[in-house]
Amino acid sequence: MPNVLILGGTGYIGNAIAKSLVQSGNYKVWGTALTAEKAKQVTMNEILPVEVDITDPAALSQIIIDNSINVVVDVSSAYQQASSILEGVIQAATETQEYLRNECVISPKLGFMYASGAWVYGSPKTRVNDLAPVGSVISQDKSAAPVSWRPSYKQAILAARDKLVVAILRPHTIYRRGSWVFGTWWNPLAEAAKSGSKSPVKIPVDATARPGLVHVDDVAAGFYAAIDRIDGRLGEWPVFNILTETLPLTTFLDATKVAMGVDAPIKYTGPDGNPFFEALSLASNSDASRAKSVLEWSPKRTDILFNLPIYVEAWKASQ
Repeated sequence: MPNVLILGGTGYIGNAIAKSLVQSGNYKVWGTALTAEKAKQVTMNEILPVEVDITDPAALSQIIIDNSINVVVDVSSAYQQASSILEGVIQAATETQEYLRNECVISPKLGFMYASGAWVYGSPKTRVNDLAPVGSVISQDKSAAPVSWRPSYKQAILAARDKLVVAILRPHTIYRRGSWVFGTWWNPLAEAAKSGSKSPVKIPVDATARPGLVHVDDVAAGFYAAIDRIDGRLGEWPVFNILTETLPLTTFLDATKVAMGVDAPIKYTGPDGNPFFEALSLASNSDASRAKSVLEWSPKRTDILFNLPIYVEAWKASQ
């Protein structure tokens, strides 16, 4: 079975991906764990813990080589340090290919999957797909400030295809359990429900926000589908949006009010210069049609409002 290394293996997305791979019975999975408690957590899930500074290219490269890793999945949220991770992955691939070339042995390339996101699109006025350029003068909108570096990093990943088999997946706003994004929206409502306050509940984003939404288990299924196609079935342009629906934030939070039993009105105060709240104020205008056609991705949770009371209770339990 192929060997997969999850960078961010104990994180929100990484844990879901690792579990889906293990449960399939088709993959042997390693996951980064930086503490003894985290290592115990991944071990309990039949994942092999790895303690490594993933931003140290030499150390990461050695881990990949020593464990004969076939696919590296980066869901670490390393932000500006991501280039060091890519450097380590390329270094491992280069060294392995050189060894094999000297012996006249042909072998598959190392796979590399990267989790990007929807913020790179900004708030396009018309529908954009994952074939559309981002970070370009012809892009419909500029990327949000916290991820302004990602378009150039995406280019670096795609430029490494002479050494790696790559895929870039763009999960949109992820829900279920302890999503920090949902905490921004739901914490004020939960506090109002607990106190019984009738004062306006302040939400620090714009009322025009329209997030693209996707359940964390469906995100894991998207990565699983991409990993399954590392053998050459990712197509010429291996960049895929991962979302199931877009929803006006006002509609979404009005429904959340009902689910939480909040009587107070909602007041959208705007991001007030906070770059992350500005990103949460974006209006998504994309879909995941290529993920469905190329990766045969088939999400199961496609209507968040239908099961919203369940998701609210799950979120509360995770706090």
